[in-house]
Amino acid sequence: MKVLEGIYQLITPFPQYTLAEAKQLRRELEERPRVTKGLPYVLPYLIKGGGETILVDCGWNTEEAYRALAEGMREHGSAPEEVTKLVVTHVHPDHYGMAGRLKQVSDCEVILHERDAEVIKARYMAPRHLTEEMARFMRQHGVPELKAPAMSQGSLGMLGHVAPVPPDRAVTGGEVIKAGDFEFQIIWTPGHSPGHICLYEPNRKVLFTGDHILPTITPNVSIHAQNQGNPLGDYMRSLEVVRKLDVEYVLPAHEFDTRELKRRIEEIHNHHLARLEEMYRCIDRGGSTAWEVASRVQWTTGRLDEFEPFMQRAAVGETLAHLEYLFEMGRVAKVMRDGVLYWLPV
Repeated sequence: MKVLEGIYQLITPFPQYTLAEAKQLRRELEERPRVTKGLPYVLPYLIKGGGETILVDCGWNTEEAYRALAEGMREHGSAPEEVTKLVVTHVHPDHYGMAGRLKQVSDCEVILHERDAEVIKARYMAPRHLTEEMARFMRQHGVPELKAPAMSQGSLGMLGHVAPVPPDRAVTGGEVIKAGDFEFQIIWTPGHSPGHICLYEPNRKVLFTGDHILPTITPNVSIHAQNQGNPLGDYMRSLEVVRKLDVEYVLPAHEFDTRELKRRIEEIHNHHLARLEEMYRCIDRGGSTAWEVASRVQWTTGRLDEFEPFMQRAAVGETLAHLEYLFEMGRVAKVMRDGVLYWLPV
């Protein structure tokens, strides 16, 4: 789909979907926006200008996704072999999975943020230590002994759909990528991942948001074994960074494109404020673990005990991110009891 002259929206399906199903859902979600359980597709973007062929994100490394990418590029007079630069908004497998394959067929320059580059080896090349670390992390936050192993290994099935490759250029934010008269500013927007980036083209008022801002759903913002600190605080501050931009075209990596940047930022901001209050109310006076709080939250897509292990892990991680933000605000305290972390209202 042509967005503007030289900018085209593509579509690649998740492993459990065909391209035809992904295209149908893309149309349905734009016509009738709604929250879905799981994501059916990724929206990479093709940029052509000044002899450059740039992709922003790519998709999972499956045959169906690769064929979808090639078909979409062909519709706009291009091909995977012609890619000169692959800009990865963040290193999650649906955005980065095909990177190694594209590098092999095109020798493109792979560009991503240095913070996400740091986790590639542990996450995709030698994950055994990470799963052990994740299991300990789950137990520390109150996950029952029987559930911790499955939750810590919940993402291992994804590894077969990722062709990892180190970046040729690790950015920090503030760099500019030129393609003809396009000038894409790299904006560091940590939160959904430590190294998430957006691309802003000020002349055409275009913002590629990756998962930072999506039109209907909110991105998962989690604390886990590879993401400590206060990611929700980072995310909320990153929202304010992009709120200041003059944007007409918001191009996300999921759902559909929109023109409502500031309205959507306000909705996301209010969502997290409401979720903070809900989580605060879920804490017992004597203290609760993140697992206990997550079990009491009314999640948009159901209850914690109904989720698959990977989604349970994401819910616990998101709960921790909100609890840590409350801690930074001075509204909760935390205490370790027999190796398990408890959160207490102040």
